[in-house]
Amino acid sequence: MTQTENQTTSPAPPGGASFFDRLSERQMTLLVIAVGLLLYIPLAGTYGLWDPWETHYSEVARQMTKRGDFISLWWPGSPRDADVFWSKPVLTFWIMSIGMHIARIGLPGNDPGEMALLSRTEWAVRVPFCLFGVLAMWGVYMVVARFVSRRAGFLSALVMATCPMFSLVARQAMTDMAFVGPMTMALALGAIALLDDKDEVLPRRGRGFWSYPHHPAFFTTVGVFLLLVLPQLIVDSVQLKVKMAFGGRELIMYGAVAMIPYYIGSVAFLWFCMRARYRAPLYLYIAAMLCGVAVLGKGLAGAGLPIIVFCAYLLFTWNWKRLRRAQLLPAVVVSALVMVIVAVPWFHAMVIRHGWAFWNEMFGDNHWRRMMLGRHGDRGSFEYFLRELGYGMLPWVALAPAALADMVMRKVDDARKQSIYWLGGIWFVAGYALVSLSMTKFHHYVLPAIPGLAIVIGCFLDDLLLRKDARRAWLAALVGVPLLGVIFADLVAARNSAQKFLWLFSYDYVHSPTGRPWPNQLDFRTGLTVIVILIGLATLAMAWKKVLRYGVVALCLTSVLLTYYLLDVFMRDVAPYWSQKETLAEYYRHRKSPDEKLLAYTMYWRGETFYSENEIYEGPKEERTVFDQDGADEQMKDWIANHRGRRVFILYERGRQSHVQQLLPEEKRSSFKVLYEKNNKFSLAEAQI
Repeated sequence: MTQTENQTTSPAPPGGASFFDRLSERQMTLLVIAVGLLLYIPLAGTYGLWDPWETHYSEVARQMTKRGDFISLWWPGSPRDADVFWSKPVLTFWIMSIGMHIARIGLPGNDPGEMALLSRTEWAVRVPFCLFGVLAMWGVYMVVARFVSRRAGFLSALVMATCPMFSLVARQAMTDMAFVGPMTMALALGAIALLDDKDEVLPRRGRGFWSYPHHPAFFTTVGVFLLLVLPQLIVDSVQLKVKMAFGGRELIMYGAVAMIPYYIGSVAFLWFCMRARYRAPLYLYIAAMLCGVAVLGKGLAGAGLPIIVFCAYLLFTWNWKRLRRAQLLPAVVVSALVMVIVAVPWFHAMVIRHGWAFWNEMFGDNHWRRMMLGRHGDRGSFEYFLRELGYGMLPWVALAPAALADMVMRKVDDARKQSIYWLGGIWFVAGYALVSLSMTKFHHYVLPAIPGLAIVIGCFLDDLLLRKDARRAWLAALVGVPLLGVIFADLVAARNSAQKFLWLFSYDYVHSPTGRPWPNQLDFRTGLTVIVILIGLATLAMAWKKVLRYGVVALCLTSVLLTYYLLDVFMRDVAPYWSQKETLAEYYRHRKSPDEKLLAYTMYWRGETFYSENEIYEGPKEERTVFDQDGADEQMKDWIANHRGRRVFILYERGRQSHVQQLLPEEKRSSFKVLYEKNNKFSLAEAQI
């Protein structure tokens, strides 16, 4: 997309140019990206990783980094599990491993304890997911700015970026943003391909068979394809080896043979790219590649949700004729090809290496069973996610009912604007309905629906400003402010009510609906009260025509304030009580040699595995210091009996302290000394055995 193209497709609104229309398209893109980076990156690595998901996934990535194996996923960390990790696809671990290589951590031969002692650990694993959040912002801005206005695009991106559910997950090293970021950009590019009417024939270079479109869209498509596919095929070709018996001899077949269909498909795709005469097919190809990336991030939903959204949109508008323009219909077939080339090689390599047991666990257990039968997690019906969206959509929840109603009832004269309103609404409804149909539910499952709702709210705000329509703003406030009051009461009802923000990305509520014991030192009610009052005042100000614009600006600034408060105050203050980083760092500060072992008693939270770099589990079975499940007491007593005369450190859940002390030899129980108990769930003690 060139600067000139975007300037011609985003005309200034009839009321005069806004601030955003005075900037070039390149400046607007840089502005949106800069806002995202400033929201998510500062202080991202200044607090410890969260159990169980951040630390679990980080340990899988550390195993990948240490072993140099970029195909198989390993998590040898507990007697409850096999050594392999097959519940999630590979993208999360690739990007975390890249971060570890850049930060020079987790590499073979590095010093023990580096994960717990070094501050760059969290930067290495979190920043890639922050960047995926920024990618989603860019995608939302791009599609809305192209068909509505730059102001609407910026507002939509800001609404999405400052929703607590989206911003908190963007700061988490977990699979969801690796799925939602590429998927959002894919839907944006797919919408541009489908809805844009600028079908000028692209200029070409070369002759005959070797001619190609001489246009940035073509070069971008080829560049994205090579970036996403070439490293995969090289890794699979080199690291995948299959032993075969032939003629009485054992032969090794390298993965290059298995990858031949993908090499052929790559050549075919590049040929189809060269035959493109318009921009629309090229945009669709990039969208399909990003769907493939989303599949590598989370699974089949990465392709399934965009397909559902576009099919629902075409069914709702019955505008199938758009597929007959600008080579789009054959491009759909080519897009399916390139999505397979991006998404399938790793799955193929895993089946070759590990057999159908991998396939059954990945898709049978973690797709089919989660969706249709239910697995570990919550259960609920269609209203399950409404409460989470309440505080997960602050401060924009007050406008959401009016924006959705306006999207349904208001007919816009500009067909392009109407298309984006409907796309956002269908995106939200389809995403919400899909996760509601799943038998297994976690609060963050509704995350893929948030970009669609953000588009609806952003366009609603832009239309209020364009028309200076205080009447609709007043009606929005009439419904939204009481709703805001209900949510506010829920968030400040007690000192521990703020833990609901933690539940947007974690799952303490599954085991304990009331959450962990809340530290007395933590009280966020004053800060949340101030912010919610500012949200309410800004929403009410929009109902007064003379200050409507200032009300919108105030609401945007308050949303940024809330985001900084949650990410850089709330999370940093809470982390020492939830993350195991400081607990494990205390162990490494106190131990004098690797012979002073860390004993993990009935621990299954993953932080103890990652931050100890799995010293507690790897090695000879008789030397493992993980004592879990049936027989844990006897196993720990036996290990202590075989290792007398040492100092050891014990990691345990605080409620088990007296029981742990009783497992020591009677004459050594007096040496039991608690070293660290700031964490509200886990404690660290030392003892002479």
